[in-house]
Amino acid sequence: MGINCTKSPKVKPQHQNQQVESGTSAPHSGSLSRRASDSDRMATDKEKDVKENSKSTLGGGEDDEEISLKEYRLCQSEDLQENEMKVFEAGEKQVLVVKENGKVYAMGAKCTHFGAPLNSGIFCKGKIYCPWHGACFNSKTGDIEEFPALDPIPVYPVNIDPTTNEVKVTLRNNSHLSSQNATKTLCKASEDNSEIVVIIGSGAAGHSCAETLRQEGFSGRVIIVTKDESLPYDRTKLSKAMNLEANKLSLRSNEYYSKGDIEFVYKVGVQGVDVEAKSVLLSNGDILKYSYLVIATGGRPRPIPCPGTHLANIFLLRTPKDANQIHAFANNKEVHVVIVGTSFIGMEVAAYLVDKAASVTVVGRSSTPFVHVFGPLIGKRLQQLHEEKGVKFIMDTEVGELLGNEDGNLTEVCLTSGRVLKADILVAGLGVLPSTDFLRDSEIILDSRGFVPVDERMRTNCSDVYAVGDIASFPLRAKEECDARKLVNIGHWQMALHHGRTAALTILGLSQPINETTVPFFWSSMFGKSVRYCGYAPDFDDVIVHGDIDNLKFAAFLCEKETVLAVVTMNYDPLAIQFAALLRQQKILLKSDVINDPQSWTTILQET
Repeated sequence: MGINCTKSPKVKPQHQNQQVESGTSAPHSGSLSRRASDSDRMATDKEKDVKENSKSTLGGGEDDEEISLKEYRLCQSEDLQENEMKVFEAGEKQVLVVKENGKVYAMGAKCTHFGAPLNSGIFCKGKIYCPWHGACFNSKTGDIEEFPALDPIPVYPVNIDPTTNEVKVTLRNNSHLSSQNATKTLCKASEDNSEIVVIIGSGAAGHSCAETLRQEGFSGRVIIVTKDESLPYDRTKLSKAMNLEANKLSLRSNEYYSKGDIEFVYKVGVQGVDVEAKSVLLSNGDILKYSYLVIATGGRPRPIPCPGTHLANIFLLRTPKDANQIHAFANNKEVHVVIVGTSFIGMEVAAYLVDKAASVTVVGRSSTPFVHVFGPLIGKRLQQLHEEKGVKFIMDTEVGELLGNEDGNLTEVCLTSGRVLKADILVAGLGVLPSTDFLRDSEIILDSRGFVPVDERMRTNCSDVYAVGDIASFPLRAKEECDARKLVNIGHWQMALHHGRTAALTILGLSQPINETTVPFFWSSMFGKSVRYCGYAPDFDDVIVHGDIDNLKFAAFLCEKETVLAVVTMNYDPLAIQFAALLRQQKILLKSDVINDPQSWTTILQET
């Protein structure tokens, strides 16, 4: 079963009617607002076989639209090899065709995330893997098997002519349905269902949870409480395209959320949770009752631990507004930028600003950026890539003090090494801390670092309370793999989306354990170069590198003892997603499998 379950959700016993105890319905700060959708795109229901040029009509009242269904001849059946992907032109569309166990399947040819050509990825055991960011789709249904894609790919009926052996596909020829996406329908709230799901946080995990509940048939109320003032947005773009405003980053439109009766409480935080009363206390004084609570508050940027942080023009990057302000101030050839920290955010911000400001200097505590993530060789080469573009680095030091002028503006950054840097603006890229302080007086357990421990279905120690995304510490491995089943925290965009979906499906009684349905995958882009990382290697003792690091075309295997824990690639597609496919099959890659050849092991992917 893929993560887009299609069976009917379990309906749990309804509780007494629960409502917000105070507040109004006007759509302003601290109030509930209903938002909604432009998702009248391609329907995902499977079409019946039709004859060429036959006609059909979509139901739906005034928006009914006549749709022409046409059959296209693509190729001969014998032209398709087993497990091979091919792309064909069918009218104005591109169609991806695969053959598995002698049966032919047809679907959209582009990933619904960023439009990558799926034929440059891999097909493995009924799944299509996108090479860019690790999205995965079911080849039979088009459903999402792995994020970060938000929409399935459309699938098309295939007919093989028994006389000519021609492979034919039936498409809807209609401009309204010409998208390569196949957005799933959202159900609406029903007065007959008194259950309320309150989601704290509107990041990837919160959005995914709300969307999944509606996609899978939950008809109670769904309420998202958020400190943000805008719709859920793609946070991965904040450090890569800092000039984009919030409405350009939105994951979905106002109309989309409204169509699914997903309610928002904007610009409001949560001060406390009462698990006995099943209620949350909002920062505006309102009390919100819940049947199920999903905590998705994410992380907050780690502040700089030194005097002088009160000065103007010191930024923590968390929201589109932060990104826009940094861009507006630093987009000036007279402005000197200092970035503190060599995290992915810090390095991506440096790459974005270096051709806009007078200078960009990165200050880091370690000897090499990313040394604990990629190892020293790759980290040093990525540093050199930045230096080639003009970014300066000062490593093995920290910020001791920030100094300003009489107007309260930042002017200098004093390092513990004694060096003083001219600075008009400072951006902190020191990582994040879990936003869970409001839970400390509740019965919800936090670990020593402030993360919320959960089980394989994202359940906390308290009944009907879930934690997802960057705040969750969860079991990545199954019990039989490790008796202690160590809990891990993985702050990846893809993982947060998966957490939210798992929590929603658990509420509906449909979920599978998180360790059976997802594989960690993330990416980073700097100067048009993309690094892909698949797996989880918090500790590794060896890095086996194939290819040419100097020319930024390589594959690196991060190993602990004799086991490969993660793969890092640049310009070496589709190796990262091949490793993802291997991990999804619960298989292990050994150091001996990759010591001489980075790709020979991939032949085992199609083995039973």
